[in-house]
Amino acid sequence: MQNLLKLHLILFSLLVFLFGCSSSDLSEKEEKASEENFDLSAAEVDYINISSSNNSSKKNYTKNILIPLERIDGCDYVVKGKIEYVKDGAVVATVDFGDGECDDIATKTVDGKTSTFNLRGKKKSSRYKRNIIKPLVKINGCDYIVEGKIEYIKNGAVVATVDFGDGECDDIATKTVDGVDHEIKLNKKGKKHKKGKKQKN
Repeated sequence: MQNLLKLHLILFSLLVFLFGCSSSDLSEKEEKASEENFDLSAAEVDYINISSSNNSSKKNYTKNILIPLERIDGCDYVVKGKIEYVKDGAVVATVDFGDGECDDIATKTVDGKTSTFNLRGKKKSSRYKRNIIKPLVKINGCDYIVEGKIEYIKNGAVVATVDFGDGECDDIATKTVDGVDHEIKLNKKGKKHKKGKKQKN
């Protein structure tokens, strides 16, 4: 009986050691991902530029979701959905994600001109695949993307998302890694400076 008790103690100690190391390693990996500098810049073809007659850096448009955005299992991209952007009572831009087929192409119409753009974004990170899941928007008089969301994917899994906000011109975005929001401060080149973090509710 005493030998059996010793065996249980040894096994218990071994399990505590193994799981303790694993959770420590996991914690270090999570911390490393949260500190990662993701490329937040975007080429002009990646975003919608909503012009303003008075060059104001305030939000000067409203967004209407005509068809809800949809994703399907096994596809990294938004496959369906349509959004229009309205300024001074007129539609100035629309983004159409397609008819449900899994592809990385969407269509944007800005000031009457229609073009396609790649949901992976024109600029590519060497370490991560980028995926635009909410249209990126810029407005005149603002150096930053004011709205939109990008996912960063590595080895088939989403490792982070960056949300640029609700249309107001500021240098703040929110990066989410493992369910934890990190407020980040943008510079004019689309990179970030760490500002703080808060637990996602």
